[in-house]
Amino acid sequence: MSNLKNLSTNHYKSKTISHKKINILNSRYIGFKLTDLLNFKFYHKNPNIIEFNLKGFSFINKKNITESTLQNL
Repeated sequence: MSNLKNLSTNHYKSKTISHKKINILNSRYIGFKLTDLLNFKFYHKNPNIIEFNLKGFSFINKKNITESTLQNL
């Protein structure tokens, strides 16, 4: 019974996405880490949608992101 407290499992992985929201000149931008961004289908269709990079996040205009992706944030 004492061995049970030492067991650990890696069956749970978080599905949250690291992101930041920023407003510049009445435009809303959402920033993602590049490793998270590579998992999105809309990025593979158009890899040039990144507007700018800031503090390790790649920012994309909210208008260029699909609604299904926005619901997961």
